[in-house]
Amino acid sequence: MTSSAQPNPPDKIDILIDQVGHFTEGSTELKLLVHEQAETAKQQAETAKQQAETAKQQAEAIEKQGDRFDHIDERLDRMANTVEQQSQNIDRIAAAMEASNRSQAEAINRLVNVVDRLLPPQP
Repeated sequence: MTSSAQPNPPDKIDILIDQVGHFTEGSTELKLLVHEQAETAKQQAETAKQQAETAKQQAEAIEKQGDRFDHIDERLDRMANTVEQQSQNIDRIAAAMEASNRSQAEAINRLVNVVDRLLPPQP
């Protein structure tokens, strides 16, 4: 005898429908997560591409600065050589002037001696 107080056990079809519903919900959530991850991966790839381009531009700028520094370094070397040559020229001029001054001083001393011999002594 069947008691009318007990509810009917769920039919297997109802269980199957419930499980298919859960499976569908899970697969829909999984699909959304995969879609979100794909979008995130696209954004990360674009960001990486932009960063690579920025790094490339920075490398080019650094290379240009290096070229400028090389050019400046060459100019400084040429200036240093010019200053060294000017210093040597100044040393030669100074030596020539010293020799000329000595020669003039000697000539003046000889002239003074000649003048002293020519002039009578003063009482």
